[in-house]
Amino acid sequence: MDELKNEIQKYGKSAKGRKELLRHLDGGKLTLRQAVAAQCYSCTGYYADGKFDCGLLSCPLHAFMPYKNTERGK
Repeated sequence: MDELKNEIQKYGKSAKGRKELLRHLDGGKLTLRQAVAAQCYSCTGYYADGKFDCGLLSCPLHAFMPYKNTERGK
């Protein structure tokens, strides 16, 4: 766990889900929304390529992704 936390702190971008993932790894409790943000942060490789939509429409959490593309008004 400590190795993973060090990797996140060294390479992970400052983005939604970072502090939540670190809290989870420390044994802290998360709300459902925080858990989704932490999972997205982990799944996208700590947003190493930037804060973009992952584009995984088959993911059941995609609708709640912090940086998903939204088209309003359609």
